[in-house]
Order: sequence, then structure tokens, then C-alpha cells
Amino acid sequence: LDLHRDDTVLEIGTGSGYLTACIAALAGEITSIELFDDLVAASKKNLEENGVENASISQLDAMADLPDGKFDAIAVTGSTPELDERFVACLKPGGRLFTVVGRSPVKQALLVTRLQDGNFETRALFETDVPALVNAEPPPEFKF
Repeated sequence: LDLHRDDTVLEIGTGSGYLTACIAALAGEITSIELFDDLVAASKKNLEENGVENASISQLDAMADLPDGKFDAIAVTGSTPELDERFVACLKPGGRLFTVVGRSPVKQALLVTRLQDGNFETRALFETDVPALVNAEPPPEFKF
């Protein structure tokens, strides 16, 4: 994500807060959202115990709603079946998005950059198989 000290970052899927702390060490401010209240509480505790002061954690379902504002970078810690353009819309011009898209067993890790004209550029980085974000699972495929 090529993070800088003045960047504002959105993390989708806080988990334990480990990646949140790593991003906080590189960026100016991080907003992280997590669906599960027990993980919100645990990550807040972990970040506080480790002196991370430039991160805020909120309970929110990213597939239903996203925080207000525009971000220099977004890291999505789960996958979606297709590129969610709502994530791209949250980027400032020049902003970068790391996300994983596709269906198991092969998904693509993508770096998406929002261009100055509002369009975006997508670069495939590698293949992987990351679990889907909750509420982002693809519908079952039709089978005979």
C-alpha cells in the first residue's frame, strides 16, 4: 500500500488488531472496522496495551455500510466475490486499495489505485484463497 506518515487508512476486518498495529506504525491515522463485538473489544484492548494511539476501532458490517470520509489507503482482510466498487469510492484520488477477489480455490490479490480523474487502475499481484468477508460470500452456483 506504500503507506506514509500522513496517510489515513481504512482497514476492513480488524480481527485481533495485529495488522491494525502494523499499519498504525506506518501511517498517520487508521480507522478499522470489525463485525464482531468480541473482536472489537479484544482489539481495542490489544492496541491500548501496546501503546497504539492513532487507531480507532468501530463495530460495522462493511458489506452493509462503510465509515464516512475518504482514505489514502484501504486494506481488506477478507475476500469478496468481485471487486466492491464501494471500497474504491472511499479512496482519495491517488489512493490505494488492497483486496482479494474471486471464488475458491483461486482468488486474486489486487492493488487498485484511484486515478485523478475518478477512474481506477487494477493490478493483479498474486493468487491466493482468503476466506470471504462475512456477508460477502458468493451465492451458490447452479448445478444440475
